[in-house]
This record gives sequence, C-alpha cells and structure tokens, in this order.
Amino acid sequence: MNYVVIDLEMCKVPKMYRNKMYKYATEIIEIGTVLLNEDFRQIATLRQYVHPEYGVLDNFISKMTGIHNDQIKHAPVIQEALQRLLDWIGDREYQVFAWSNTDYQQLKHEIRSKKIAAPQIDEFMNTDRWTDYQRTFDLRYGFNRNVGLADALDLCEIEPDGHFHDGLDDAINTAKIIKKLEE
Repeated sequence: MNYVVIDLEMCKVPKMYRNKMYKYATEIIEIGTVLLNEDFRQIATLRQYVHPEYGVLDNFISKMTGIHNDQIKHAPVIQEALQRLLDWIGDREYQVFAWSNTDYQQLKHEIRSKKIAAPQIDEFMNTDRWTDYQRTFDLRYGFNRNVGLADALDLCEIEPDGHFHDGLDDAINTAKIIKKLEE
C-alpha cells in the first residue's frame, strides 16, 4: 500500500463570476502531492499549478501562497491536472491523506460542477480512499478543536519545510506528521 498526501491551494471566485455551473467561492490553483511507500517514507513529489476557469488570483492569495498569475495562466485545467496526478500514481494501491476534509470537498465540488466524468477520477474520489489526517491527529491527541498544520508540526517537534500555504510544502509537512505518527 502506498500513501498519497495531497494539499490544495485555492483562489477566490468573485461573486460576479459565480453562476449556475460554478457557485463556489474558491477554485483550485495548485495541487501539491507527496507519494509515500508502505513504510511512510517519501518516494516522490509532484507540484501542479492549475488554471482556474472562474477564479481570480488576487494579491492577498498570491502573497500567501507565493503563486503568481504567470504560473497558472497557461497551466492545465483541473481535469487535466487530475489525470496527470493519476498517471503519476500509476497502478499502485493507495490511500489518500489530506490535512482536513476541505481539500476533498473542494475537489468534489469542482468535479461535479465542471462535469468531470472519468472512472479513474471517480475511484480517486471514493470516500473510503480518503483520510482527513487533521481529524486523525485531533482524535489521537484528544483535541476538541481542529489543530492547524503549523501547530501540529510544533506539537510533534517537527521542523517545517518551506513555507505554509505552498501546496507541495504543506503536503511534505503533512507527510512528516503522518510518518511520525504511523511508524
């Protein structure tokens, strides 16, 4: 069994761009992914920028994530990025981990509203395949509230890599927590 740790970064979708087809307030602009082997050791990483169809990358999100318009302007749309991710995973047996259920919900909304239909993507989105590792962490340590990634790293005495709100860095840091707790 392999483990796919995923982290998404999103931009805002202005109200004037929301419609019947896409009514959500955010849209994916980056997918950071770490592949772990059966021993929870990192064996590969993948960073993909995603071209938003409705969203706008404003200065606030750009400063927070470090993502600039030139990185997403000609990037693939979400369906192409998901297919690339699945090709990268290949025929491995895998479980998906994300820090919170937000990333799963965001993907689910975008797939549904953009009418993305592909058996591989449907299998990837199977709820039995996904684990909200923030919830796992909170339950394991007895927290009544959601602990953020930065605080969880601190509590685990793990030095963070990169910077927060970078999709790949956040996936790498989440993978470090998973490795420490699952070993």
